Amino acid sequence: MRIDILRDTPFGRVLNAHPIVAIDVGARGGFEPDLAPIAFAVDAIGFEPEPRAFAALGDRGSWRSLRWLPTAISGHGGPRGLYVTTDNQSTTLIEPDPAIGAAFDKPQFVTVERVLTVDTQTLDAAVAGLATQVDYLKLDVEGAELEVLDGAPRLVADLLAIKTEVSFIPVRRRQPLAADIASYLGERDFLLMDFIGPAHWRREGYVIAPQVSSGRIPYSRGQIIQGDYLFFRRPETIGEPERAFRAAALAMAHGFFDHAAGILCRPDVSDWLTRNYAINPEAAVRAATLKFGRVAWSAAAWRHLRGLSPFVRSLGRLLGQTIR
Repeated sequence: MRIDILRDTPFGRVLNAHPIVAIDVGARGGFEPDLAPIAFAVDAIGFEPEPRAFAALGDRGSWRSLRWLPTAISGHGGPRGLYVTTDNQSTTLIEPDPAIGAAFDKPQFVTVERVLTVDTQTLDAAVAGLATQVDYLKLDVEGAELEVLDGAPRLVADLLAIKTEVSFIPVRRRQPLAADIASYLGERDFLLMDFIGPAHWRREGYVIAPQVSSGRIPYSRGQIIQGDYLFFRRPETIGEPERAFRAAALAMAHGFFDHAAGILCRPDVSDWLTRNYAINPEAAVRAATLKFGRVAWSAAAWRHLRGLSPFVRSLGRLLGQTIR
């Protein structure tokens, strides 16, 4: 999504006055891009404990501010083993299960190249050291998500939105699964809003339906393995108008404008916006959603056009194979 879409909307100056504090735990590859539409108003803090990945992290970019911390986050704090896998994206605090890699013929995700001993902190302890209130949390800690959440009750109680990776099979030993995380956060007044980036694995090969490969089994659907859950705090549990506005801003950044409108048109929030910023929430949401919608439509159209290429290649393979 394009950077700073919401800057030149009626909400831009409100966001400048009331910026978002966002934390990315497991920030390998850069800070969470889903907040790009409000990057100008995001104070970003990323945690990445693996030394090589930390060294590769970039500069501030478009964020209002950006801090990188080499801290490992766990549920209890103290020294832990960090399992660095062949595919470094799967590096984890929880021991991988080789049986899963064997079952799906994908050993790179569970083969441990080395184990680093790292000092860990709970997220509550790490945030206390930052002396700031956090609005948004993204978790990508390869199976330790529920542990990290359970070790941060103070932070979770204050958060307005959470994006967390979830797994549907235990790729790591004794790993909590998607249903466990959904239940845990549901009990803490969070609504599951979206399932993002689902990843499917075949037991043979990597080409997933509807594409066709040239392998022994050309066509097959894959089993759902993982993806990201996006949660928003239940609006009725958010008190102060300023905090409610930040919750609405996070919803708009992810494209949930009707959810945001429900918050912004609440009498106390509407009065706060009118009195302090001369904003009519209903009209402002409409202006913002039209601008966002045009950008989102263009991006989707371009993705569809680019997606034609693998379909054409797949068609060639399909027509070139003999059915016996």
